[in-house]
Amino acid sequence: MGKSRFIELMAKRMGKTATAEELAELEMFFEQFPEYKKVYDVTGALKGNDGQINAARQKDTRKKLETLWYKIKNSSDTPEAFFETNNVRPLFKWQWAAAAVLILGIAGGLFFTGKWRRDNPEVKLVMNNISVPYGTTRTLVMPDGTRVKLNAGSTFSYPSVFAKNTRDVSLNGEGFFEVTHNVKRPFFVHTNKLTVKVLGTVFNVKAYNNDKTVETTLLKGKVQVELKDNPEKNIILLPNEKLMVANNQPQTDAMPLANSKEAKIEYQVTTLPVLKPDGIKETAWLDNRILFTNELFEDVAKQIERKYNVQMVFEDASLKTEQISGLLDKESLQSALQIIEATTPFKYRTEGKIIYLSKK
Repeated sequence: MGKSRFIELMAKRMGKTATAEELAELEMFFEQFPEYKKVYDVTGALKGNDGQINAARQKDTRKKLETLWYKIKNSSDTPEAFFETNNVRPLFKWQWAAAAVLILGIAGGLFFTGKWRRDNPEVKLVMNNISVPYGTTRTLVMPDGTRVKLNAGSTFSYPSVFAKNTRDVSLNGEGFFEVTHNVKRPFFVHTNKLTVKVLGTVFNVKAYNNDKTVETTLLKGKVQVELKDNPEKNIILLPNEKLMVANNQPQTDAMPLANSKEAKIEYQVTTLPVLKPDGIKETAWLDNRILFTNELFEDVAKQIERKYNVQMVFEDASLKTEQISGLLDKESLQSALQIIEATTPFKYRTEGKIIYLSKK
């Protein structure tokens, strides 16, 4: 959560406009950053004294507090470090910060209402842009309480405040969504090839630009998918179904798309086998695992790159089409390669974070 989101939630709480989901998000934030709990506590203590601000000094006080809070919002320091480096008197530092939030809270009823948003449409353009490095994953909570877990190598964008009628996010990579139900404000996930529309459900979207396919896997609820290349075609997915859409791939000697039957298929809907939740390969990454069954070595290599933060280089192109099966869980990179090596005729050498693969 950024400082702007923190300010928004505090203002909504003080203005008594925060939803249950927003209050829960605020509590989660305090668990992760207990130092900010001091601001929350002191604000609550001062709430009963907001009427004691002298009217003659109100304008001057507001100006000073806005200046201070502007510095807080644009500082990368923790609250403690900020007040130390800016020489704010220790006795009053949390009171000043809390008072700043208090002023925002008093104006919160106007600042965060639909009228304010309509009069200030530029607020919709304030975006949070998230990039997840290889070797890691990241979990976020959206402004409406929706939770999303992002896989390695993903980029994700969402607004600090959703629009009045829709909730729109953009994804390049892989994300697992648990969308808060809201019939009046549908949730849209935009990718390069398709848009997923939901009201409230659980699903996984895999949309890496360098993968052969873009996939949407539905676990609960119902989703509607619109293809960017064919917007009139709406595909409805039911639980335990997966949609695969062919991604635009550059032509290579190893995979001539002109002669590929798969390239002629615009999309395909399949029903997943009935398995335990942890046995579904589409969501194995949530537990930092890679599960693959008769998949091309080239495709598995991309998953290995994301999981272990390495680069896989095929010195022999024929290895890319080798079909392999297996499960990689908590193994080291070397152990993972040895597991695959036991059933696939290849050898490898490592140079830093680059793994070179060749035929034996």
